[in-house]
Amino acid sequence: MWSVHKFGGTCMGTPQRIQNVADVVLGDSSERKLIIVSAMSKVTDMMYSLVHKAQSRDDSYTEELDKVFEKHMAAAKDLLDGENLARFLSQLHSDISNLRAMLRAIYIAGHATESFSEFVVGHGELWSSQMLSYAVQKSGASCSWMDTREVLVVKPSGPDMVDPDYVESEKRLEKWFSRQPAEIIVATGFIASTAENIPTTLKRDGSDFSAAIIGSLVRARQVTIWTDVDGVFSADPRKVSEAVILSTLSYQEAWEMSYFGANVLHPRTIIPVMKDNIPIVIRNMFNLSAPGTVICKQPANEDADLDACVKSFATIDKLALVNVEGTGMAGVPGTSSAIFSAVKEVGANVIMISQASSEHSICFAVPEKEVAAVSAALHVRFREALAAGRLSKVEVIHDCSILAAVGLRMASTPGVSAILFDALAKANINVRAIAQGCSEYNITVVLKQEDCVRALRAAHSRFFLSKTTLAIGVIGPGLIGATLLNQLRDQVS
Repeated sequence: MWSVHKFGGTCMGTPQRIQNVADVVLGDSSERKLIIVSAMSKVTDMMYSLVHKAQSRDDSYTEELDKVFEKHMAAAKDLLDGENLARFLSQLHSDISNLRAMLRAIYIAGHATESFSEFVVGHGELWSSQMLSYAVQKSGASCSWMDTREVLVVKPSGPDMVDPDYVESEKRLEKWFSRQPAEIIVATGFIASTAENIPTTLKRDGSDFSAAIIGSLVRARQVTIWTDVDGVFSADPRKVSEAVILSTLSYQEAWEMSYFGANVLHPRTIIPVMKDNIPIVIRNMFNLSAPGTVICKQPANEDADLDACVKSFATIDKLALVNVEGTGMAGVPGTSSAIFSAVKEVGANVIMISQASSEHSICFAVPEKEVAAVSAALHVRFREALAAGRLSKVEVIHDCSILAAVGLRMASTPGVSAILFDALAKANINVRAIAQGCSEYNITVVLKQEDCVRALRAAHSRFFLSKTTLAIGVIGPGLIGATLLNQLRDQVS
């Protein structure tokens, strides 16, 4: 049975790290292994920069291309030797020569088509995967290299979004396997092809998506995503020092956390493995003793107590809240449709929606950078309603953040909202809007951005730390007592 591993750019960042990846692959006792890799650290950004500079007619694109070449040549010379090194360097020289010609054409035209850009950007994965394949072969293991553009077929489904064509991809994959029966396969992440065999990509953070799609196609035992952290945290450890590693998550919890900005996986990564019930394991390449976090259908080893039902907290900053209000909205069909049609026309992304049951008002959160266009579009769309008084205002509240509590068992546990809002109230946090879907997998609140970290710490402490409340009285506070009170006050803030 197949096991699928995905190694990110940090794991592939240096020749020594690539060798470490090869050692991990060889140490896996699975019958067959399929390895998906990202480009070396920072290379994808360098490739995007190449395209941008060329179409901007910035002559420095040639120097940037030389840096890309030197980076991979130096890595290969440290990692490989003999015939494998010669083969890789020959391919690298050929690729760089082709890229130089393509970038020159982009420079002259002052424009790059999407297919040109995607072709250029995808080279980082080609080179990193070839180096890893040769590194594995050095040990004498049977290893083949896969260019996933030959097997993975996708179709556009929206701006910067593609969907896999599973039927066509499976046909191509079976054909590829018939020619390459190796026990270990090293494949490119991030890149794919259209049905017309035009090279494309799975867009930003697409390598995780690649691993999930390939895992689904081969019906893998599990998909392991190797990163530089020990697993998924209960909150951002940069903001909450007491954040803990979660041993398990359900697919729904991981999806919700990803949507609300937690550094788990791209939300679309969950979909391919969820339909085939394939576990995802998040592990640390630099701490192999850490067991990591298992993402699966529904973890069975959870406690039944109240606080365990909230798995994690996530935040999104730099938002604005748009409030559309008026007595003329109540009972009028199509108002919400008109609002969000106007938002769609300016290409804004709605993060959260909250509506009063009286239908007197509706508010929603959008990125701060998009709110000016949203506000202008709404004022144009509802000019007559505002003039007639059917709508009283279109209000924008700037500098907002979202705090989301996520947990699958919140749906069946009474009192979760009460605990959350009690924690926020005790921390003197004012909530501006609230949303909770019928699934009850998350409770979302909008608050001032300046209060967000304090709110996150207060909520996390209430659900993950002590369940005991202590009442402490200081009688006649002198120097020591006053210092204690000041420290407690600072801790709260």
